[in-house]
Amino acid sequence: MLSAKSNHAVYLPAISANYAKLGHSLHFKRTFAFSEKDMNFLDPASGLFHYPYALYSAGQAAKTDGAAKQTNLVSHRDRDRTTVIGDSGGFQIQEGTIKFTGDATCGRMLRWMESHSDFSMSLDFPTGGISPGNVAQHTARLNAGGKITALSAANSLSLDYNACLTQSLLNLDYFVSHRIPTKTNLLNVIQGRTERESKVWYEAVKGYSLEGWAFAGAHQSAFSLTIARLLDMVDDGLLHNAKWIHFLGISTLEPAYLFTTILRCLRRYNPEIGISFDTSSPFVSAANFNMYTSFRFDKYGCAFSTFSVAEHANFDDIRTLNDIARDFVKDVVIARTGTPERRFTPLPVATAIGSRVTVAEICELKDNRWRITTDGVWILMNHNVEVFKKAFEALNRSFDENPWHDDMPVYVRAAKVAIELIFEKHDSTGPAAARALLKESTSMLDVFADMRN
Repeated sequence: MLSAKSNHAVYLPAISANYAKLGHSLHFKRTFAFSEKDMNFLDPASGLFHYPYALYSAGQAAKTDGAAKQTNLVSHRDRDRTTVIGDSGGFQIQEGTIKFTGDATCGRMLRWMESHSDFSMSLDFPTGGISPGNVAQHTARLNAGGKITALSAANSLSLDYNACLTQSLLNLDYFVSHRIPTKTNLLNVIQGRTERESKVWYEAVKGYSLEGWAFAGAHQSAFSLTIARLLDMVDDGLLHNAKWIHFLGISTLEPAYLFTTILRCLRRYNPEIGISFDTSSPFVSAANFNMYTSFRFDKYGCAFSTFSVAEHANFDDIRTLNDIARDFVKDVVIARTGTPERRFTPLPVATAIGSRVTVAEICELKDNRWRITTDGVWILMNHNVEVFKKAFEALNRSFDENPWHDDMPVYVRAAKVAIELIFEKHDSTGPAAARALLKESTSMLDVFADMRN
């Protein structure tokens, strides 16, 4: 694990299982102007780019006992020069890609994360699986004797919610009892779709003495929930010894700006704490043959732009990926009532691998259609990760170098100020005043959740 903490919230690319196998059980089928080992961005010796942070899920790497024993670029990393957070596989269990067998599944996930991760999630059962119906089978299993029904009657929350909480608590008990001390730092995951669900979950899990926290469910975009729980942690004395806080499944620019705001506020209580956030977007986009061409953050909005390489794949296209990014970057049009239309073109992003690979090198004719090769998908993944790296580096520079923060939309600035004032109010006037201000600021803090709905 890196010895120095970042002064900003850190983006973690959630590495795909196949990408992690590059150089181990999977290999390039052709030769490029770089070596296969250069694709490992966790390696400081990479000839393309180095990025020392990542998330990797036990739900992908340890689906079975056999899979858990395989080596990959994460298992071979220099642990003194990188930081990797391990996800526990709760999402994959609910999706049905991993069969849950109780303690055996918990043990496999725990052992894998202890071997591979600096920080590791507790094995939670996500409340996001309730609406699609993924929790129903677990509710039926856990409700033998009416235990879940009784819990639901006691807290007035749904059967499925209480099933998620109950199984998460059982898994926490297993992790605490069977962990090997010092092998990994455990993060206590908080789920919930509403304030009530979030609060009940926090109260149920706060007694476990772990090394940090992870926020899932609605917490990633409904910041009123997150700030409420962080205030709880301050008041309960649980934040002072936490090493890390992670936000699961989000990597857009506006929340990242606020994660750094939260980090700066929390460092008044704990100067050593770190914050991170993740998504698999660079890998998922590449798997669909898309590459990121640009990003922007300004007073009108924030966004990443993508381009479908497959739609323009051709064996005689000698343009590099960087050329493609330049040629197909999308214009931004700002049209608002009462003001003249504004139009501008974001700067295209150039990457190391994008300068060394042409479109022709990653194309193949299959079923009478041009498509991107398997090698090409991995190359697009590397390109996309570097784009995200550059985007968040630029965002972090802006946070520090622009004292007016006027290169962000007004709703981001309003949420930033609200977060800062809430913690200032807590320290100067007291918890009750901070809670009152939080209630008044809910609409500003939850604007991102509203935008996603």
